[in-house]
Amino acid sequence: MVLLGSGCGAPDTGPIPGVVLVVLDTARADHFGMDGYSRDTTPNFDHLASEGTWYGNAWAQAPWTLPAMATILTGQPPSVHGAGMESGRLFPLRPEPPTLAELLRGQGFQTGAVINVVFCDPASGLDRGFESYDFQTTDASNRGQRNAAATTDAALDWVGQVADRPFFLLVHYFDAHLTYDPPEPFDSMFLEEGLEAIPADFGSARQVMELRDGSIPMPPERRTALKARYDGELRFIDQEFGRLRAGLEGMGRWDNSLIVVVGDHGEEFWDHGGFEHGHSHYRELLRVPLIVHGPGRTGGGKRKHRVRQIDIVPTILQHLGFPVPQDLPGSQLGSGHQSSTTAGGSLWSGNLLSVRTDDGTLIFQDETGETRLFAADDPLEQEDLSGSRPDLLEKLGRLLPESPALRNGRNSRVPDPEELEQLRSLGYVR
Repeated sequence: MVLLGSGCGAPDTGPIPGVVLVVLDTARADHFGMDGYSRDTTPNFDHLASEGTWYGNAWAQAPWTLPAMATILTGQPPSVHGAGMESGRLFPLRPEPPTLAELLRGQGFQTGAVINVVFCDPASGLDRGFESYDFQTTDASNRGQRNAAATTDAALDWVGQVADRPFFLLVHYFDAHLTYDPPEPFDSMFLEEGLEAIPADFGSARQVMELRDGSIPMPPERRTALKARYDGELRFIDQEFGRLRAGLEGMGRWDNSLIVVVGDHGEEFWDHGGFEHGHSHYRELLRVPLIVHGPGRTGGGKRKHRVRQIDIVPTILQHLGFPVPQDLPGSQLGSGHQSSTTAGGSLWSGNLLSVRTDDGTLIFQDETGETRLFAADDPLEQEDLSGSRPDLLEKLGRLLPESPALRNGRNSRVPDPEELEQLRSLGYVR
């Protein structure tokens, strides 16, 4: 472990530490090789996991990017950090919780981020503590977005300017988000023989709405072809992560750096009758990939302990030997099995709250009181026991998180016309 002391500032001698936090947008954990997926989607991430630790039971605290990213960067749940969207109004990060960038900058680290999605713009508050916040977005779909190759270029360019200082780099790969549009050869790499390819521009906001209301038919073979394009996006990101690693190794900044790779949320492919994300708290949207690798951390292989996004900030701080704020609810990754994980909020289904424990899973719709209850031996969450297990319903109900409570007089803003069109093209507003 690289210890910088609990005082202040970076050391004058010894290895120069770094922290690289890679956030994979819309990354579904069970489409990764180390999770047993049949397609070779993630060879570079699999290699990283074999050297470090793959947390195969890791959970997000929200089913879409803005609140999930805020949790990753603050170590706080949505009910505390407050970032999100409601009724077309964007709510930024509350001013109280410090971000990881602020904490590390206070310890002498140079801080930089490469960000690629409209609602993580500087107005979201996620830029706090970053000396360089390289935010870039166009039409908010992969047809016009900075792709993984350009993102990797920007990240390596920034690290090349850090020289001999400790650094914290956040890299956000957006590619696995609709529209799925990987470059050749990834666009057809996983398309099964005899299947017609999904058009490259498929997955616009309008088409997603039409899929949801049944206007666009999506028979099994088209669903399979769509997943093939998604898997191609993962393989493209994986290639570029491999290039990011090679670049850091070439600069001598890999061996002394803590590397954390995490998904912000997953993606549904009709597991519960829906598609895309932001609309539910089922496992396909909240279970995320999480890999940790770094100096002084022995390769742990696969771990089944339940862990959470809120555990990332305290893990990084403890690894560096820095004090951990007492109000952080998370624990150090690798310290053991967490008794529960919770999530809050949604885009399409009102205020959803959920809790997962060793006894089972409860999903609660705050406005209507509707519940979904699943036993622990139903990991795919298929049989709703709300009407037959009042004992379990009551037990888990006591563990539900607080509502994100975004209103409460909080400052919000209506996106300007350009932002609104970008959000609409993503499908985040109608």
